[in-house]
Amino acid sequence: METVMQEKQPVLQISHLNKTLGNRQILKDVNLETYSGEVFGFLGPNGAGKTTTIKIAVGLLSLDEGDISIAGYDLRRNFEQALEKTGGIVENPEFYPYLSGYENLRIYARVHENVTEERIKEVLELVGLSLRAKEKVGRYSLGMRQRLGVAQAILHRPRLLVLDEPTNGLDPAGTKALRDILKRLAHEEGLSIVVSSHLMSEMEMMCDRVGIIVEGEIRKIQPIEEMISAAKSGYEIYVFHVSDAAKAAALLGDLPAGTVAVADADHLEVQIPGAEQEATLAKINKTILQGDVNLYTVSRKEDRKLEDVFIEMTNGQGGGQIG
Repeated sequence: METVMQEKQPVLQISHLNKTLGNRQILKDVNLETYSGEVFGFLGPNGAGKTTTIKIAVGLLSLDEGDISIAGYDLRRNFEQALEKTGGIVENPEFYPYLSGYENLRIYARVHENVTEERIKEVLELVGLSLRAKEKVGRYSLGMRQRLGVAQAILHRPRLLVLDEPTNGLDPAGTKALRDILKRLAHEEGLSIVVSSHLMSEMEMMCDRVGIIVEGEIRKIQPIEEMISAAKSGYEIYVFHVSDAAKAAALLGDLPAGTVAVADADHLEVQIPGAEQEATLAKINKTILQGDVNLYTVSRKEDRKLEDVFIEMTNGQGGGQIG
């Protein structure tokens, strides 16, 4: 994916972005690009600079230094043209609750040129609201309002869609529905979508690439599979279900320090280097059984997730800054 993207022109291009609020530098030489047909996840601890970057990109905050272009339009020199290529939800979308979803979109369509009745019907279909379009928004669930917000954001056919914490407050069904819509908009409709979220499991299922920002600095940008794979340590963790975990741990005292951990009364977790797994597993099994401890099962612990990588890369930093 990365090779293909490098051959395309970026939809969103941020170069050497700096931002200071008061006497605190919030963003420090931020550089990133996003492309058509991808969902780009923007991750960072609270206060790391995600929302500040997003607000600058959609014209809600000014930049101090650096350049931003959207679909080839410079945000400072061609502000209106750049924003015409942009759709976004930075706060919760606001609608007239006493009007229907369809009527709300008709009102919003007046802000843009050439938004037809057919386009309104098309975006309602895209977000799965066609059958509920004539209902008053005041009766919509939170998930339906979020989907209507996406419909509003893409009504004028933007190239870039920017969403800040779009699944906040949604139940699992609403979250999945929104996730599926965003993936379809990127992969089938060709939008470049930037999503900021703290829900790592959702980002892992939704995004094609992710960028991690910590204390205003970009730490890494990479396809999500590559990021997880590259961060894997040189060992696997195995879980041993035994009759007495404390006794089994004592029996394994000659293993290197820190490789054995008692998870609970019946389970051990053991780190085993990849190059020595078979021999080490055989030795552990034999030692436990000869030590008069019953060994019931041995299983490899679940593979690493984006959340594990995120915690390692951020190291708990970023919470002290303004978002």
